[in-house]
Amino acid sequence: MNNNGLPPQPISPVNEFFWALIGLMLTIFGTFVEVFFVIPTNTTNLENIDTTSLGITYQLAGVFFTGMVGGRNAAAYAQIAYVIMGLFKLPIFYQGGSFDYIQYPSFGYILGFIPGAWLCGFLVLPGKRRLELFTISAFLGLLVIHLFGILYLILYTYLTPFLGNQLTPTYLWDAINLYTITPFPSQLALICAISVVAFIIRLILLY
Repeated sequence: MNNNGLPPQPISPVNEFFWALIGLMLTIFGTFVEVFFVIPTNTTNLENIDTTSLGITYQLAGVFFTGMVGGRNAAAYAQIAYVIMGLFKLPIFYQGGSFDYIQYPSFGYILGFIPGAWLCGFLVLPGKRRLELFTISAFLGLLVIHLFGILYLILYTYLTPFLGNQLTPTYLWDAINLYTITPFPSQLALICAISVVAFIIRLILLY
């Protein structure tokens, strides 16, 4: 129920298109913008500021923000468009873009954006504005992305030798450590921050 005692209403197709477009743009631009943590070293002089990289980009912010404010359809449409555009040679993936990107071990994580964004939006809209729900939905969406990514890594590891390329015995574990374990804490911090932003936007828009 909303504040007027009425059941929450689904987002209109026009608004879904609007948020899908915004989500696509945020995902593209976020792919190339690194996340930094800003720490003032002197409380009396804000000019002395240290910045520490979290080792990730704002890409996931676009993925989950769209789900939290635009719903499951807008979130999924944005990521489907992102994947298709990248595969058809637009340089919007982190290392460029082309159909050959399916040969990259990390491509499974990009494919995971679609179900991860959809799940996030499904859990949040239509429904009440609850910050903890926003955070939980993004967390579950993040788990889905990593699940797809790890499954893709497994397939990549076992199929690559048949294509004539040899991998090291520890390749699978090293790849999971690189793409999932190492960035996961920073990604958790990012989704907590974007949950707060989405919550504030929903308060302003009154839905």
